[in-house]
Amino acid sequence: MKDSITKMASVAFLGGLVGRALRYSLNVIIARGLGTDALGLFAFGMIVMKASGIPARLGLDNAAQKYIPIYQRDDDHSKIAGVALTAVVAPLVVGTAIAVVLYVGANQYASVLDADFGATTQLFLVGIPLFSVMMVGMSVTRSFKETKYSVYVREFGQSGTAVVLVAVGAFVLSDVRAVIAGYLASLLVGSALAVYYIVDLGAIRRHVSPAFETKKIFTYSLPVVAVAVTQYFISWTDILMLGAFVSPSKVGWYQAAFQTSVLLAVVLQAVNTIFPTLAADFYHDGQHERLERTYTVVTKWVAYLTVLGFLFLVVYDDEILSIFGAATPAATTTLLILGFGQMFKAAIGPAGFFLSMSEYERLEAVNTTLVCIVNVGLNFVLIGEYGIVGAAMATGTSLALLNVLRVGEVYYLLDIHPYSLDYWKGGVAVACATVVMLVGRELAIFDVGKVLVVGTLSLGTFVALMGLLGVDDADRTLLESISD
Repeated sequence: MKDSITKMASVAFLGGLVGRALRYSLNVIIARGLGTDALGLFAFGMIVMKASGIPARLGLDNAAQKYIPIYQRDDDHSKIAGVALTAVVAPLVVGTAIAVVLYVGANQYASVLDADFGATTQLFLVGIPLFSVMMVGMSVTRSFKETKYSVYVREFGQSGTAVVLVAVGAFVLSDVRAVIAGYLASLLVGSALAVYYIVDLGAIRRHVSPAFETKKIFTYSLPVVAVAVTQYFISWTDILMLGAFVSPSKVGWYQAAFQTSVLLAVVLQAVNTIFPTLAADFYHDGQHERLERTYTVVTKWVAYLTVLGFLFLVVYDDEILSIFGAATPAATTTLLILGFGQMFKAAIGPAGFFLSMSEYERLEAVNTTLVCIVNVGLNFVLIGEYGIVGAAMATGTSLALLNVLRVGEVYYLLDIHPYSLDYWKGGVAVACATVVMLVGRELAIFDVGKVLVVGTLSLGTFVALMGLLGVDDADRTLLESISD
């Protein structure tokens, strides 16, 4: 194995922190520069673009991480080139076709939305093929058991460019259309970087004729599309339906709360960048014990850090939302409900990828389809009754239900679960760090400063106590790699 799981996880985690901070700051920049109305318009259009980009990927992001490692072991460069070319060209073509269809049919759905939503959303259609190529290209680079290239592409390249261009649009040009144009330009940068690194890694070589195993690749990838689409809608049905029920300003409040809650998932997302490739490797080679150990260790640490983050949100919810100018009672309640759902999701670990890479991808498709139907129904009922709080209730419930199904199926089918009595150590450390958070509320400094100072102190308390309580050998390997 070219890199250990701990080294890859540390790169993905640190890069993910930077990228998540940059993407979070995009929302703050828009809200502070143009107001929560503009944030709501931007959020809605971006969600439509990303949702449309999922079928455009054709499941090739998952297929690349499954088959390229296998072809690498066989030293079959022709088949690697075939997968890589398919992964770049197919999303570009299909994404462009989807964008054209949506643009032509814009009048059919524009009447359902606020006029401002419809106008800005059309601009985002340009980003569908670009976003699709970037995301699948990142998966191709990760299939070589390298996480740094996907970090360069999205966390630094695309997100960094977006922050600069969006800031110009918000503060210099003061135009939401300029903000959207800047974001689309950043996607062009990201997709170009993804293609560059694919070539640089040798996935596509000048003197190697690609061998296309189209039937094999798409037989695996297309069922995964259903999983990806339904899973995405579980997370984003709320904003899509809010666009038909509430004003852009309230969608902006919801976006501020949602993006804050998603920060809790950054550790799980870092794990998910490398777990599918490793799971496919271990499962294909019959290394089931190693697969179980990896799943157990990463889930434990994801759970520790996510619970700690959720408690921080509970203590400092108003201070955090005030950064957006959205510290309203409805937004605060929304943040706490969504935060609980994200905490529950992260504490289950990468169980969904575990099923997909263990040849239970169709079962995962059933899981996500059923929960997606439940989610749409709950959003329709609860948004009409409770507005953005109802959307949060629907999304939080759906996230919890989906992950209960996943962890239960992993245990039933594979006789594996990631939990043990060793969790008491993390519980003690989290409890003590929470005391630091509560005491920190009394600091006489401005809200943003208080959030940063107390957040750093509480995280330091957690790390110090975990060091004092001691960790087992597998945990120590993970921590030593992150500190390198």
